[in-house]
Amino acid sequence: MARNNDFGKWGEECAARYMEEKGWYVRHRNWQKHHHEIDLVCIDQDSTLLLSIEVKTRASEIWGAPDESIDLEKKNNRIRAARSYIFDFHLQHLEVRYDTINVIGTPEMGYEIVHKEGAYNVEEQYEYYRERKKHHPQKGKWKTGGWKR
Repeated sequence: MARNNDFGKWGEECAARYMEEKGWYVRHRNWQKHHHEIDLVCIDQDSTLLLSIEVKTRASEIWGAPDESIDLEKKNNRIRAARSYIFDFHLQHLEVRYDTINVIGTPEMGYEIVHKEGAYNVEEQYEYYRERKKHHPQKGKWKTGGWKR
């Protein structure tokens, strides 16, 4: 497990360096509040756009693009984390964008970075859950006679 943690940290370091080279200011790395986390928080030079970036690091794309592993729950946690971040640092005046950065490769063999700007948005998430609730109104709710899902 420690090796995977080191590999992930290496990928986040590569992503942070990439963002700085592109002219972004990296405000925080691995910012956490309660059980929510943002891998990279960046702000543009004009201080008008805040990026919440999820970094995914893989040695290869044999099982698909690394960011394909980001499920709906992870996306929702990132949205909640970004809202907490904005509230805690009084940044309500900024626009927020949710990006992903895939770091594909290894330190020994070299790597490639794929930056997906606006990988998803809050409205898409809201629409998904609204539609899901219509079709599964009792899913995840307590029922009499015990708790069922």
